[in-house]
Amino acid sequence: MTTVRKEPRRYVYVFGMTLSISLVVMLAAAIYIQPLEGELTRLGSYAERDFGWNLPQKKVRGHANMASAYEERYDVLVVGDSFSTNGVWQPFFRQKTGLSYVTLNIRKTSFHDLLISQPFRNYPPKVMIVQSVERELLYFFKELDFTCDNERHDAFQVSLPAFTEDAGMESYEEARNAMDLRNINFRYAASVIVNGILRSISGMNSKSTMRFGLSKDTLFSNRRVHEILVFRGDMDKFTWRQEDISRAACSIRGLQDRVQANGKTLFIFMLAPDKSTAYADYIDSSVFRNRVDAQQWLFDYGINTPRIDLLLKEAINRGEKDIYIPSGTHWSARGHKLAAKGLADFIRQRVTMPNKSS
Repeated sequence: MTTVRKEPRRYVYVFGMTLSISLVVMLAAAIYIQPLEGELTRLGSYAERDFGWNLPQKKVRGHANMASAYEERYDVLVVGDSFSTNGVWQPFFRQKTGLSYVTLNIRKTSFHDLLISQPFRNYPPKVMIVQSVERELLYFFKELDFTCDNERHDAFQVSLPAFTEDAGMESYEEARNAMDLRNINFRYAASVIVNGILRSISGMNSKSTMRFGLSKDTLFSNRRVHEILVFRGDMDKFTWRQEDISRAACSIRGLQDRVQANGKTLFIFMLAPDKSTAYADYIDSSVFRNRVDAQQWLFDYGINTPRIDLLLKEAINRGEKDIYIPSGTHWSARGHKLAAKGLADFIRQRVTMPNKSS
């Protein structure tokens, strides 16, 4: 008579119980840290619960009106990075001006090919906005082969219809849904737990996200109000060489001259400040206050560039929260709205509007 061994069943039971408990713990952790939203929490494996926004975000329904090429007539042509291709500030801009627009991805656009293309020559936009985030200024423009001269051309103007508020654009508020089970991410939860343990042991930042203290606790609506997350790439500008910045500025100025040579298109360069630049005065590291003032370099080269940076800083200084998303690198809806206002005001100062008095 053979004896049935029960040990394997016990092992299966123990394994099953261990797995079940682990899954319950992971589910509880995933719910607690809240669904992943910001790129800085994702890249650095930080809890969205600690750094996610909590104030409702006011938005305008719309989209980036993205295209792979410029193929027909628009009032405004935008060529930009993720600050533009996400399509947040453009609906605010259209709401304030009534101008039509189309957006191209700067990473997939050749400026040389664009300017000689038949559609651009046949249907030149009234305004061409080239946008870049601050940290990638040299990446996009240092090697761009446009030469510049030393003369300023500040008097350039174009004709546009009178700006009209677009009443058809619908505003709405988006509240945070912290308990959306559809967005539960076990991999993210595991990464937050593991990296949290590693950070507590080493005391160092991890991956591509850096964390700093803040001297003011009213800048963001997240739970960790005394801390800020910034992208590690923001640190690159502290190693920029003066000659490289000059080359980038000269290339942009040369591009501006080429665009405006048709006498019909106003060129605007829109610099999106890094998050660390916008909040530099409140970050408890002096390195951010010793940075290169890229915006001033562009201005000194005679480039048409609205001071979006000053609008953002004014809002931050007067106590507005979440001008940048706490868990991300981009502007909040309020930041995008300020950028759109800055652009609209800048254009108003440089265009003639023949229909305004009619």
